[in-house]
Amino acid sequence: SIKRIMLAAQYSENSEDLSVIQVQQVEKPAAQPGHIVVKVHTAAINPIDPLVAKGFAKNVLGWTMPLPFTMGYDFAGVVDSVHEGDTGFTVGERVFGVNWGTGCHNDAGTPAGGAFAEYILIPASKVSKLPDAISFDQGAAVALVGTTAYQVLFNAAKLTAGQKILILGGSTSVGQIAIQLAKERGAWVATTASTRNLSYVSQFGADLVVDYRTQQWDELPELKDLDVVFDSVGEKDAFSRTTQKGVVKKDGAYVTITGADAGFDPAGHPPLHFASLFCLTNSAAVQDALVAKLASGALQITIDETFPFTTEGVHNLIKKIEAGTSTGKNLLKIV
Repeated sequence: SIKRIMLAAQYSENSEDLSVIQVQQVEKPAAQPGHIVVKVHTAAINPIDPLVAKGFAKNVLGWTMPLPFTMGYDFAGVVDSVHEGDTGFTVGERVFGVNWGTGCHNDAGTPAGGAFAEYILIPASKVSKLPDAISFDQGAAVALVGTTAYQVLFNAAKLTAGQKILILGGSTSVGQIAIQLAKERGAWVATTASTRNLSYVSQFGADLVVDYRTQQWDELPELKDLDVVFDSVGEKDAFSRTTQKGVVKKDGAYVTITGADAGFDPAGHPPLHFASLFCLTNSAAVQDALVAKLASGALQITIDETFPFTTEGVHNLIKKIEAGTSTGKNLLKIV
């Protein structure tokens, strides 16, 4: 009675049309050497998912695009099977992670995506254990955005205690986590939000929350000569405004996760020590650090809406993230 068929949200062509994405029966993966199969309880969507579906990742970024493609990168669930002889995980353990590669969505020879399914095959090295105190929803929600925020701050920008940082887009999931991580590290933190999101964003502890509908952040005297500017939202002309208006200091850092305005070479704008688009790399160690912070209360992650695992549910989940009005993570409930 071993289950060989599963449901997965898949598409067989890259298209702007959501109808190509269907929840359908596919073959259930089997554990391979170094790879485990996880029974997914919750998956999370990110802005990259519809971009990959439409062909942007293949055509613009040059990422591999195996078809048919099972959507989704963030997952939490329980270990279903491990390859004979492999150690590190046991069947039934609670786990989570983001199935991601090194600066792009997969490493050579490893499966890409796969989280919007009843089971996911993933390299064991990319998976972290989920403490009992942390829900599947929180684990799925924090993986990609938490890893991104952590690596932007501490790997790219090299943020340290006592430094000053401006985070554009405090209401984004990456933005809200970055605010909390930067404050915990001992930095002074400013962020931007719309009028309607001011109170929502202020709960994450920034020292200054700028209403971008009534104030220009590049004109404020408090926001000059900062150590780091991090654009989590893709603000228009953010890089030129940052550098031309003296918002970032000469040898500071500018990091964006959405725009190409600073190019793709971190060392391309000296004396800035980092100025570039940044893309995360899977790190189980970072995932471990994030859940430890969730468990201790040092970090919170907000959930906006949860969608059912049906074709209509997946379509509505994609529409929700493309609307750009979410406050918190949007999830797909598999179990």
